[in-house]
Amino acid sequence: MGYYNDNPTDKSVQWITGKKTRSTLFNPMEAMAKKGIGSLAHNDHWFLFDQLLFSENWNKEGTLFLLKTTVFNPGFLYTKRSNYQGYPYRTRILVNRLQGYSDHFPVYAVIGLRAE
Repeated sequence: MGYYNDNPTDKSVQWITGKKTRSTLFNPMEAMAKKGIGSLAHNDHWFLFDQLLFSENWNKEGTLFLLKTTVFNPGFLYTKRSNYQGYPYRTRILVNRLQGYSDHFPVYAVIGLRAE
């Protein structure tokens, strides 16, 4: 899991996930990026720089399964007004208090356990 500073469809991420190498990393975020879903915005364009990559060994025993990966972006995390309306509500310092959260929305995966 990390902030790769590139989208899943960019050459650098494609390289580390095996599109150009023998890597066995799987990036479930690629389909989301192709739909225009992002975790941060810049100049009115969304980017999915925050990604979860899975190795082939993440489920070596076969007891787990990936239900979904998603961007956590409920309404309270959005900027409500200004030129950045709809963007992540960035952290800023106002005299003696912090306001906002981050310039990125968090990402997460939901993983299930197979019943035996």
